Amino acid sequence: MIRRSLLFMFLVTSYVGAWPEAMGQTPGDVPASLAWDVVSSPRDAALGGADAAPLRGDGWTMAYHPAAMDSTVRGHIHTAYLDYFAGMKAGAITLPLRPQGRRASHVGVRFASFGDFEGLTASGQSTGTFSGGDYALQYGTAWTLDSTWVLGVTGWLGLRNLAQVNAGVMSCDLGLVKRSKNGHAAWGVLVSNWGMQQDFSGIMPEGRLPLNLQFGWTQGFENAPFQFHVRYAHATTWDLAPEGTYDDTYDPLTGELVPSDVWQWGDQLARHLSGGVSLKLGAQLQGQIGYNHRRQKDMVAAGRPGMNGLSMGLRGTFKNLDYAISRSVIHFAGSSTQLGLVIRWPEWQQNSQATLPLQ
Repeated sequence: MIRRSLLFMFLVTSYVGAWPEAMGQTPGDVPASLAWDVVSSPRDAALGGADAAPLRGDGWTMAYHPAAMDSTVRGHIHTAYLDYFAGMKAGAITLPLRPQGRRASHVGVRFASFGDFEGLTASGQSTGTFSGGDYALQYGTAWTLDSTWVLGVTGWLGLRNLAQVNAGVMSCDLGLVKRSKNGHAAWGVLVSNWGMQQDFSGIMPEGRLPLNLQFGWTQGFENAPFQFHVRYAHATTWDLAPEGTYDDTYDPLTGELVPSDVWQWGDQLARHLSGGVSLKLGAQLQGQIGYNHRRQKDMVAAGRPGMNGLSMGLRGTFKNLDYAISRSVIHFAGSSTQLGLVIRWPEWQQNSQATLPLQ
C-alpha cells in the first residue's frame, strides 16, 4: 500500500507540470482566490504559510491539507475567520466525521468576501453597490496506511461571484505525509488547487486554477519545547519575482547605469521558502513565529519593506474553549488577523481538558 501511495503521488506531481499544455492552456489562466489560496489555519498562518508536513492530525489544517485529517482529530466544528487586508475577509468551517477504521473524513466550506463596491455607468452615474465573493463546499478523506504514512484527498466545488457575473470551480487537493517512528519529524507533499474554472457569464476568466505544489519538513526534538517548520511552495514555477525585479536601473541625476545588486538565484530560491518555529509555552498554550520571504519582497512599497513577511500567533485551550489567533504583516499600511475557534459537540465534553499536543 505504501509503495502504491508513493507511486500515485509521484505520478501526480510529475503530471501537474505537463497538464496545462496537454489541455491547451497556460499556467495562471485563472487568478487566485482568498477562499482556496490563503491558509485557513491561524497556526499555519503564524508559521508563514501552509504547514505541508503536519506532525500530527489537526482540525484546522485539514481544511486545505487532506493528510492532516486522521482518527486523532476530535469531531468538533473547527471555525476560522481571516480579516485579511483592505476590507477583504475569508474563512472556513470544517467538521471531522467519525473515523471508519483507518479512514477518516471531513466536510466543510471555505469562503471569501471582497467587500462592497459602487457601480457606475459609462457616464459616471451611480448604479448602486454590489458585492463579490468566492465560495466552496468540500469533502475529504484520509487513509492512515500504517503508523507513519497518511494519504489524503479532498474534492471541492466552488462558485465565484461578482455582481451578476458568475463562474464555477471544480478541484481537488492531494496530500501525503510521512512521520518518523519517534514522532519528532514529518515530511509532506501537498498539491493544492488541481482543478478548473468554468465561466457562466462570458466575462469571467476560465481555465486552470493556480496550482501549488508544496513540500514540507517539520523537525522536533525529544527534550526541547520547540519545533522547526520549513516549506517549499510553488514548485512547478521557478521564477516567482515580478517582471523587472532584477533589471538594472539608471541614476536619475547622472543617467549612469546602476547594475542590480540582487543575487538573482538566491532571491528566486528564497521566494519559494517560508517557515517558522513552534514553541511550547505551557501545558495548554503554544506560540508560533514565522517568516515568508516572497511576501516580504512583493509587498515592498516606495522601498519600504518594514516588517512585511513576519507573522506570529498563539494557540491554546481555556476551559472548554479551543482557540488560535495569528497576526501577519502584509504591508506597512496594514496587517491581517486570523482567529480560530472550536465548537465542541456534547459527546466530546469529557475530553475538553485534554492537553493540546505541540505540533
